[in-house]
Amino acid sequence: MTRVKRARLAAVGVVATAAVGGLVIGALPVDHSAQPGVRPAVTAMDPSTFYNSAQQKFAAGDVTGGLESLQQMLSVVPVDPYALALQAIWSAQVDDAAGSDAALAKLNGINRTLHTTARNIIAGVDAAAQIVPDTSPKTVTGRTAIVILGYGLNGNGKMAPELIRRVTAGKAQAEAAASAPIVVAGGAPKKGITEAAAMKKWLVANGVDDGRITEEGRSGSTVANAQNTAEILRGQGIDDIILITSPNHIRRAAADFAAVGLRSVATVTTATELDKYREPLTRDRQKGIRLEATRAAEIPATRAAGLPLPDNLPDTGPGLIPEFGEKLLESLLDAGSSAIDSLPAE
Repeated sequence: MTRVKRARLAAVGVVATAAVGGLVIGALPVDHSAQPGVRPAVTAMDPSTFYNSAQQKFAAGDVTGGLESLQQMLSVVPVDPYALALQAIWSAQVDDAAGSDAALAKLNGINRTLHTTARNIIAGVDAAAQIVPDTSPKTVTGRTAIVILGYGLNGNGKMAPELIRRVTAGKAQAEAAASAPIVVAGGAPKKGITEAAAMKKWLVANGVDDGRITEEGRSGSTVANAQNTAEILRGQGIDDIILITSPNHIRRAAADFAAVGLRSVATVTTATELDKYREPLTRDRQKGIRLEATRAAEIPATRAAGLPLPDNLPDTGPGLIPEFGEKLLESLLDAGSSAIDSLPAE
């Protein structure tokens, strides 16, 4: 059966899964009252409704409710990779290790890239929550980059005092790790000057070699900082970073960077309100950085109606339908419905 047919079938809610000891076929309710010769319409809540409800609840801090909505969705579409990734990530938030591990195991058989991302978020949030901000430059080994995060420029394009403190910390770290490349990250231009350009100009003026510094001047948020910096460093084969920002920002930033595959092996912060952030984040206070990490990983915040199966699902595999099931689903497609006919071809 073609991928398009499978996607169209999934979009109207017909689901098949391989079960222990045999094939289980499930179909959403069908209206049988139509006149002879007229194909019946499928009537059921679209799976994306459950997904969107879950994401709204996570954003509101209702983790238990969000997980319940995900479970409702997965009872209809048990192989949806984004739902499984969210189930793994948010089960970890409520200390449900068994639920998180089970979701990860299913996800590994469906989408290994997303499986890795979910694991990175879980581990990254755990590590970020434990960061104790401090101002000391760090000694590191291996191929590591220094990443200095921007801060809003003044209206005249000049650096604000906190940004000067960040680049000062970055300069000290650059001296302690003399061979490490440096990324200065921040867009939001004022008077035509980006945060990254202003940071680089300051660093060079204060003795840092121009050739070590790469500007990431497109981003206007921490999420975009992480995504765009990952694109730069991936091309250099670098996965480990020394992350430099302010104490009130370091944990959120570290979680976002973990979500895109960049591990903060060390952190350096400014001294701004340092004592205020010495205590690790409690589990409840990790909700915010966990949510933002899913955004950095580009896990959709909402899904459109008519949810299709992912393009990269294999024809057979864990949780998917064997050849017999494919033939049975073909017959269901051939029987058809007005809802199937109304779907676009691609």
